[in-house]
Amino acid sequence: MIVSMTGFGRAEKSSDERKISVEISSVNNRFLEFQMRLPKNLAELESRIKKLLSSGLSRGKIYFSLTMESGLPEEGRLALDRAKADLYYSLLCELKKRHKLGGEITLDHFIVLPDLITAQIAEVDLEKTWEIVEPVCQMALSSLNDMRRAEGQSLKADFEKRLGLIEALVSQIKGRFQDNYRVYYEKLKKRISELLAETPLDEQRLATEVALLADRLDITEETIRLEVHLESFRDALGRDEAIGKRLTFILQELHRETNTIGAKSADSGISSLVIGIKEEIEKLREQAQNIE
Repeated sequence: MIVSMTGFGRAEKSSDERKISVEISSVNNRFLEFQMRLPKNLAELESRIKKLLSSGLSRGKIYFSLTMESGLPEEGRLALDRAKADLYYSLLCELKKRHKLGGEITLDHFIVLPDLITAQIAEVDLEKTWEIVEPVCQMALSSLNDMRRAEGQSLKADFEKRLGLIEALVSQIKGRFQDNYRVYYEKLKKRISELLAETPLDEQRLATEVALLADRLDITEETIRLEVHLESFRDALGRDEAIGKRLTFILQELHRETNTIGAKSADSGISSLVIGIKEEIEKLREQAQNIE
């Protein structure tokens, strides 16, 4: 089944104690690449989450976001070191008395003192937390893949349409070449005869040379290979695996054979059909870049 690399999935789970939300989005990328956003106190879960995502994804740039509300002490909660504050106060009082300083000791004196107020990162039981987080990640991943598969089916329909257009153009090229093959032969023979008008002409040798030249212009093999590659492309669309790289390779071969036909052809009609094939191949290439 064709799977697009573009999609979005979201899942959340709520209870009296906490609310967990997971969002996963993906865009096309040559390899599988992650950009993670987790609460600091859950940073150690990153490797587990990547392993889980890798089990269901093959290519794409993946943006992952997890948020957790309640249930755990607030991340970044500010805490006052009371013992240190008492010590600072005692030292300030001692300085005031020793140096006979006037005025009162106020809050302003404490604000500039270091390490009185610190941010506390909540400690969590990672194993228990993972038991809760993992199913939510799985649900979000399933949602993402559902969207990627749906997008893949739309792309498949477009692929089938363009493959049909290319096949029709190849059929026209074959018919036109077969109709004009004898014409090519006669034109070449006439031209050579004109060039050698004053030279004794060996009819058998001339026929052989013209046949060899006409054979070099023959595009039968190229059209056959085009049809084989088109069938390979269609076969790949039915595979239950990641096929993006395979499609890209087949498209390169399609383009190569089409170029050869264009280079060999002396018929403006065939050249026009070749341009049409190249246009469709380019559209297929653009779409294939979104396939996993």
